[in-house]
Amino acid sequence: MHARKPALSLALLSLAFAGFVQAAAPTKMYKWVDKNGVTQYGSSIPPEYASQSSEQLNSQGQVISTQSAQKTPAQLAAEAAAQQQAQQQAQAQAAQAASDKVLTDTYTSVADIDRDRDSKLQAMDAQINVLNGSITSAQSTLAEFQGRANELTQKNKPIPPDLQKHIDAAKQQLIANQQQLLAQQQDRQQLSDKFAADIVRFKQLTAAPAATTH
Repeated sequence: MHARKPALSLALLSLAFAGFVQAAAPTKMYKWVDKNGVTQYGSSIPPEYASQSSEQLNSQGQVISTQSAQKTPAQLAAEAAAQQQAQQQAQAQAAQAASDKVLTDTYTSVADIDRDRDSKLQAMDAQINVLNGSITSAQSTLAEFQGRANELTQKNKPIPPDLQKHIDAAKQQLIANQQQLLAQQQDRQQLSDKFAADIVRFKQLTAAPAATTH
């Protein structure tokens, strides 16, 4: 009986040591603010406050980690919109910088821009004149075919299929030429506007800095 006492004492000592180690181990503590604005502490965060900001503390009360509040759908949407706007602004700035470089690399003066503009506009004017001539010709051809058809109609005679085909073809050609003319005129206006904007921008980029007085 007396031989068992050392073993029993050793077991009790081991249990006591384990309890001491468990008691000495740092306990996780959390800090959060409840719905009334009161700061709360506890070993776990209540489910209703799990989505808001909180802090984890060590046994000395020092903050060892933080958790940010989950963002609302409106906040996430606002952040996404702001990020998209920032990207668009960055792209616009990059495009403007590239355009400015081309402008200053291509021209050395406003007079250079004027000459380039006049040359390109004159080429477009020549194309517009050709289209105007084609329209006049198509109108004349259509009028001729239409006149023949009118004469036959006045005589109560049918319009031959070949003549009707010529009339339809002349109408289609006239419409096509008119559409080309409109597109060419629009392109000319856009080109003229672009050169005007380039001249303004070139002057801004090459303007001498204002002299400072001391």
